[in-house]
Amino acid sequence: MGQGNGVVTLVGIKTVVRRGKAYRYFRAKGCPLVRLPDLPMDHPDFLRAYADAKRIVPEKAPVSAGSFAALVRSALKSRKFHDSKPATRAMFRRHCDELVAEFGNLPARGLRAKHIRANLPKANAEGHRLRTWRFLCAHGVAINLLERNEALDVAMPRGKKTEGHPPWTLAEIEAFRRRWPIGSATRAAMELLRFTGARISDAVRLGPGMVARDGVLAYRQQKTGGMAYVPWTCPLPDFAAHLGADRDMMHEALRALIGQMTFLDAKGRARSEKALGTMIREAAIAAGFKKSAHGLRKSLAAELADGGATAHQIAAWTGHETLKEVDHYTKSADRRRAVLGTEHDRNSGKHPGQGWKTSK
Repeated sequence: MGQGNGVVTLVGIKTVVRRGKAYRYFRAKGCPLVRLPDLPMDHPDFLRAYADAKRIVPEKAPVSAGSFAALVRSALKSRKFHDSKPATRAMFRRHCDELVAEFGNLPARGLRAKHIRANLPKANAEGHRLRTWRFLCAHGVAINLLERNEALDVAMPRGKKTEGHPPWTLAEIEAFRRRWPIGSATRAAMELLRFTGARISDAVRLGPGMVARDGVLAYRQQKTGGMAYVPWTCPLPDFAAHLGADRDMMHEALRALIGQMTFLDAKGRARSEKALGTMIREAAIAAGFKKSAHGLRKSLAAELADGGATAHQIAAWTGHETLKEVDHYTKSADRRRAVLGTEHDRNSGKHPGQGWKTSK
């Protein structure tokens, strides 16, 4: 603990926010994270757990040969781990930290499928946790630390179907704009995410050098490796004509930052994914609602579909890997158009049924 002016500061606290909930861990250099209780940091039980964590985790925690912690350490140095996509590596590392905190000192050879099944409900994302178990067990077999991959005997959990991150409504976007004016990095970040529909892992890398002479912003996505194409300065397609004012607003907001290598430069350096996600989430709360950066991606896909875009056209813009991922946007828009017409029809005063010949 650090102390100054009568105030005690807890050092080594790492806070991770998942789905709006904060989880705290004790972090020491070169050591796995230790989960701390979900209590205020001045609560006696929290302080006791913090003190225990500091005693348990030395500065350079050695791991016993054959322990679960040794298995994890080896797996995170493997070729398979380093050849994985950045998002997959981040997911494996996050779950491995939590698993080591629970099973680190236990002998790896004692691991059984029943232990994995019992652990899954403790994870925030059970499917990701099982993928991590399968990765670790496969590595354990490869290095002769485990006799067999026990995780293969565990079925992938069928979680409750959810909509995931909800899309932003037009009213929320306007509320955000009123709270964060042009000239702020927060506003520029939101406008970029809204118009491009990029994931935050890609948004932090987008820059002027990705805009071709034809006025199209083209970039390769971090998560899928596929390409995405955004009409940056070229004429907008008919299905996106109603987004012209939004594009102009985005350009105005980005000019205020004068980004060099990337549009969202932070003091001459690329902004981190974590920082961008936190910025948008906290700024939305300050504007009066709770939404994530990913919700802006969904919002754009829905607006393109509402303008009459096909699944192919939406996927080309947002970079969705499969048409199945955007089918629900187009199906929903088709039903809405049955009674409302497209965005273009509404702006021109037309309505569904106009121009149809009817018998007298």
